[in-house]
Amino acid sequence: MRLLLVVLLAVSGQAVAQGDARKWLDDMSGALQSLDYDGTFVYLHDGKLEAMRIIHRMDKGGQRERLVSLTGSAREVLRDDKMVTCIMPDNKSVMVGQSRPPQPFPVVPRDLDSVSPHYLLEDVGDDRMAGYAARVIAITPRDSFRYGYRFWIARDTRMLLKSDLTDVDGKPIEQMMFTRLSIGDDIPADDLQPSLTGDGYTWHSQVNVRRKPSHPEGKPAWQAGKLPAGFSMTHFQHKRMRDASSDAQHMVFSDGLATVSAYVENVDSVQEPLVGLSSMGAMNAFGVLRDGFQVTVVGEVPPATVEMIATSLNPAGDNE
Repeated sequence: MRLLLVVLLAVSGQAVAQGDARKWLDDMSGALQSLDYDGTFVYLHDGKLEAMRIIHRMDKGGQRERLVSLTGSAREVLRDDKMVTCIMPDNKSVMVGQSRPPQPFPVVPRDLDSVSPHYLLEDVGDDRMAGYAARVIAITPRDSFRYGYRFWIARDTRMLLKSDLTDVDGKPIEQMMFTRLSIGDDIPADDLQPSLTGDGYTWHSQVNVRRKPSHPEGKPAWQAGKLPAGFSMTHFQHKRMRDASSDAQHMVFSDGLATVSAYVENVDSVQEPLVGLSSMGAMNAFGVLRDGFQVTVVGEVPPATVEMIATSLNPAGDNE
């Protein structure tokens, strides 16, 4: 009875701790969208250190955001709830497309319960970051097929102050950290206007073109025979990979937090086929040649994950 009581108390304590950690993460996601803030952060990835300024405001019109590079090539990104505009003076071009979550801020899913079988949510404790008292929350993978995360969250406003993407050993692969941050101050409208006008630049518009799939009922002609636990296909489309080439089959696999893309295209349309593993920072890709097709799987996941999926992709009938 004493042993049973100890076990029950331990399980109950772990559930409460995970619930607290989940609440911190939910609040952080809300703060990133709803708060007005102006800050400078450094972003370490692929062995490079970048400094950026971000200005974010929420008003009746929705979210508005301006991201300015402070190191390397001058560039600005303007984003609202509908569109994102990237101004790049080096090649005198402007890219306009549909809005998407800002990077390098991590995107935490709303339904954290769905990922809990594969990740442990932990309240690590208190710390201090960018002059603010912070609570540290960790998302630790339960196996070696996904990366983990660690977040420093302001105790008063729940604003994200620092984030680490960690490998299977818990060591940081990528880091984002604010060095200066003002939260809740009035953001002048002029601060959200670009300093680069784009006059005389070449403008490119990214337009989604819906294509009818060649396989009956919109299902991919290729399927993964083996996936890491928790991963499933969440999206499929035919996608034009490069100019003057045939469409590739694009499949997206996710466990609710980590996302992996798989591309299958005719090998004749690929200039340099990829065979084996290719890595760049946290991004890993694995390629195989099969039946006259190039199969490429890429994502911010460990090498074992992209290799498992790539080597198990076969024409649909072969997996039956």
